[in-house]
Amino acid sequence: MHAKTPILFVINSIAYGGAERALLNILSVRHRYPQYQIHLALLDNEEIVRPLPEDIIIHVLNGERGFGKSLLQLYQLHQQIKPKVCISFLVRANVCNAIINRFSPTSEAIICERMHLSSHLDGKYSGFKRKLYKQLPALTYRFASKALGVSTGVTEDLVGNFNVRREKAGTVFNPYDIDFIQQQAKRAAPENLPKEYVISAGRLSKGKNVFNLIDAFIASKETAPLVILGTGEQEEEIKAYIAGQQLQKRVILAGYSHNPFAIIRRAKYYVSFSLNEGFPNAMVEAMILKRPIIMSNCPSGPAEILAKNSRFTSAEFAPVKYGILVPMHSNEQMTAAINFMQNAQERKRYSDAAYQRSQDFALTKIASEYWQQIAQFT
Repeated sequence: MHAKTPILFVINSIAYGGAERALLNILSVRHRYPQYQIHLALLDNEEIVRPLPEDIIIHVLNGERGFGKSLLQLYQLHQQIKPKVCISFLVRANVCNAIINRFSPTSEAIICERMHLSSHLDGKYSGFKRKLYKQLPALTYRFASKALGVSTGVTEDLVGNFNVRREKAGTVFNPYDIDFIQQQAKRAAPENLPKEYVISAGRLSKGKNVFNLIDAFIASKETAPLVILGTGEQEEEIKAYIAGQQLQKRVILAGYSHNPFAIIRRAKYYVSFSLNEGFPNAMVEAMILKRPIIMSNCPSGPAEILAKNSRFTSAEFAPVKYGILVPMHSNEQMTAAINFMQNAQERKRYSDAAYQRSQDFALTKIASEYWQQIAQFT
C-alpha cells in the first residue's frame, strides 16, 4: 500500500464566517480523495464553533491573532508535516503560507483569497495605515504557487494590485451544500418573528453599510419590517440609531442565529447594501431558498452572480437576469429597488431566477474544483 500524501489546510480559526464554512464544505467531500493524509492547522487557540471532521489531523496553534507568532508556529508545523501542498484561507494565513513556500523547495502553496482585498482595506483604513496593510500581501502573495480568488473581481484585484502573476491566478467560487441548507430551512423559525418581513444578513460592521440600508428602507413603500441577522462591532450604534429614530417596529436586529436558513426562507426577499464582498455567502444562501435578491453592485461577486457579468455597471438600479443590482452609495436607488420589489409578479420571477442560478454553486461541483487544484501539485 502506498503511503498517503500529506496536505495541510490553514485558517485563522473556525469561527462563524463564510471562509470557515467554505473550508468545511471543501473538506466534506474529502472521502473522494483517499490518497491524501489531511491536516488542518488553526493559527489561533480560540473556540471552535463548527464541528470538524474526526478523520483529519487537527493542529491548534497559539498565534494570538498576531502575524509573527503565527508565521513561526506554522513554519515549525510545516517542517514537521512536510506537506506536498499547503492550502490557506484568509489574509494572515495566506501571507504565512506564501512566505513559507518561498523557502520550501519540496512543497507548494495555494492561497485562497475570500474578499476583494482593495475595497476591504479602503473601508477599514486610510493614509499610512492603508498603505501599510497592503504591503504584506502585496510583497508575499507572489510567492504562492497558485492564488485562487473566490470571484473574478477578487482574482483581478490580486493580479492588478497584489503582484500575483496572471498565470498563477485562478477563480473558484464558494461551494454550497444545497440539500443541507434546504433541510435546515424547513425547521421551525423563532416564534417572535413578524408574520411578514424582509431579510438582510451579515456582520454589523462598516463594510455592510447598515445605516444607509436602514435609511433607504425606511424611505421606501415597503410596509413589512426589515429583519437584520448578525452581530458585530457596530451593533450598539445601530441599536441606538434605531431607537433614536423610533424605528423599533420597522427595523429588527435579530442577532446571531444558529439556523439562519429557517428565517431567510420565510422572508419576502433578501436585501443588502454592502460596500465590500468577495463572494456574498448570505445572498447565495437566500437564492438557494428561492428568495428574490436586491444587492449592491459592490466591487466583486454580486454582478458576477446576478448578471453573469463581473464588469456590469449601471447608474440606476438594474433588474438583471437573476436579481436586482443597485449602484453603491445611492440610497435613492436602493429605495427605488425596494419599491420595485413590491410587485408580486416580479418577486415570483426573481424567486425562480435566483434558485436557478444558485444551482451553479452546488457543493459537489465547486468543492471538486478545489481538489482539482490540489491534484495539480501532487
